[in-house]
Amino acid sequence: MAEPRRVPATGTVDSPPPDAEAAPVLLKVDDLRVTVGGGSAEAVHGVSFEVRRGESIGIVGESGSGKTLVCRSVLGVLAPGCAVSGGTIDYAGTSLVNLPRKAWDALRGTGIAAVFQDPASYLNPSVPVGRQVTEQLRVKLGASRRDARHAAVRLLAAMGLHNPERVYHQYPHELSGGMLQRVVLAIAVSGDPALLIADEATTALDVTIQAEVLDLLASLRAERGLSVIAVSHDLAVIAELCDRVLVFYAGELVEAGPTAEVLLAPRHPYTEALLRVASVGSWERRTLAVIDGQPPPVGATITGCRFADRCDFATEQCRSQPVPLTELADGRSVRCLRAQEIALHGAGAEVAAEAGAAW
Repeated sequence: MAEPRRVPATGTVDSPPPDAEAAPVLLKVDDLRVTVGGGSAEAVHGVSFEVRRGESIGIVGESGSGKTLVCRSVLGVLAPGCAVSGGTIDYAGTSLVNLPRKAWDALRGTGIAAVFQDPASYLNPSVPVGRQVTEQLRVKLGASRRDARHAAVRLLAAMGLHNPERVYHQYPHELSGGMLQRVVLAIAVSGDPALLIADEATTALDVTIQAEVLDLLASLRAERGLSVIAVSHDLAVIAELCDRVLVFYAGELVEAGPTAEVLLAPRHPYTEALLRVASVGSWERRTLAVIDGQPPPVGATITGCRFADRCDFATEQCRSQPVPLTELADGRSVRCLRAQEIALHGAGAEVAAEAGAAW
């Protein structure tokens, strides 16, 4: 059995290009709030971040932390009963909150595109995959039937699919999960979007195919100048793909910064806890670690730190007063009153000898 992917333990992550900070902001999310249950409960609490052109950011956190709600807000595809209740989302100078449907139809696929965890559920099982790629090209770009077909075959080839002419005529059930994800990626990038949201795009794949899809995402980013938002439970995926990482907990952004610095030297106890429970070591020697306790229920009124009841460092002060997101040096920020005084361990500490992997 192949080894599970794991958080690299030593070494360094490639830093963003020197001019990354000088690149223009493509997406700006400011004080975003999202309600669920028809407005009865707030699930995302004042999240703010930016994505620059050509930059890749990762979003990590437990299930229910608000990762997907934020991404779906950016895409304008929140489920019924969910709504943006506050804040702003700005894409290339256009406000996306309350954007008319016609404008959304023009933007999705050409400005912002997405791939999700289960590619089969996003493809029509009764239509050959090639025709589904050409439909995007014809609707979004106005390509002729012939030009769309040639472009679709080229796209399938560019996604690393062998014998793309044959794949063009195959149905989704005839392809593996990895092949389907490549088809969905072909559809996603066919309109030449500037921003790609990859929400758990490699989670359902085995480790070998997962690595190939990650390499493909990195190549697409380099070749097309894509900005990427990658959502994953797998910190190794974020370490490999992303310049910066955002850590979500219970609907809040609790830590952010360059990926290498956050994973090697976390400043928030929750980030350290995530690193502690990451998969480490060979399959036979793996030990299962957990974060004790549960996140607060959605909609709960909490005055202080939302992680306090699960945190070994929490004090009464942590529970009794609001905890702001504080800017630190070198582009880092953290939502913790004791960030400057507590000692935390990152992926390069205890797990180094066990993992034996290098960034």
